[in-house]
Amino acid sequence: MNQVYLIYGNEPQLIEEEKQKFFLSHKNLDVRVLHDEAGPSKISEQLMEDSLFGDAKVFCLINLPILKKAGQKESQEWNALADLLMNYTGDNPVLIIYHDMVDKRLKQNKKILDAIPHKECKRLEGDDLLMWIRHYCTSNGFTLTPDGYDYLSQLLQLWQDVPVAFMRTEFDRYFLLLGNHKKIDKSFLMEHSSNYGAKNIFTFKEALLKQDVNTLLELFPFMFSYKEIDRAMGYIEGQLRLQLLVSECRAAGMTAKQVENFCKENGSTLKPYPIKLAYEASSRISITALKVLLKGLYEVILDSRTSKGDMWRFRDLCLTYCGYKG
Repeated sequence: MNQVYLIYGNEPQLIEEEKQKFFLSHKNLDVRVLHDEAGPSKISEQLMEDSLFGDAKVFCLINLPILKKAGQKESQEWNALADLLMNYTGDNPVLIIYHDMVDKRLKQNKKILDAIPHKECKRLEGDDLLMWIRHYCTSNGFTLTPDGYDYLSQLLQLWQDVPVAFMRTEFDRYFLLLGNHKKIDKSFLMEHSSNYGAKNIFTFKEALLKQDVNTLLELFPFMFSYKEIDRAMGYIEGQLRLQLLVSECRAAGMTAKQVENFCKENGSTLKPYPIKLAYEASSRISITALKVLLKGLYEVILDSRTSKGDMWRFRDLCLTYCGYKG
């Protein structure tokens, strides 16, 4: 039976979780860790040792250059170790950890992946990351409410390349703050989540739809200095377009459920909960004013892509929408 298992990828937290699962399945065995610095000869010798004295162990091999990168110089010694691992028949379980993605186009890599059971741990994004967060909450006895889920979903539209390790640290902190209160909702997340850019942009969008001039004025300096302002304005425009769609549907006499079905029938990926929130907000939002704001925002975004953007115009558009007279 092949006792070799390979874990690889660019998400350290997921690699760590898979590693602990492997160790737990062999919890009665000691672990011997060997890095690539040990060299192929020493690693081969260690693997080939007979367990004469009953000292069975788990070998954990870290970042061995048996997996190739384009242009990498060939090494007969490492290739021989790769062959040994692909055909390993020893009694000691072997875990190979490779902290990077694998180029599956290369013949050597494809050969190893075909021969050795493996798990890819790549950076999670969008719905995959949200699913991990929800599972992590549930496994710790907490529930992420629909509005909390929607809040995180919108933050992740703005905040790319979020490490799972960061989200785990964040939620571990939330669990301590919540104690016996087991529900994680939007209001809690807005109050306690770390103060990164995406959080401010979400708050800005919420203030704009609520015509909260004071909050907008507080956040304009941040918006003006935000290094990814084009993405931020694109997100705000998308949220405003969602609000306009739902508001027009409600004005036409449609119920929230009918709006949801309408979106689904037309191939939209909008989730039911954001539609519900936009429907509830539509009674206090002027469709005419929202159209003017969207038209102006589209022009600002278009100009910014040709280096002619005027953020002060963006400020004026937002304040005009809120009915601010100065």
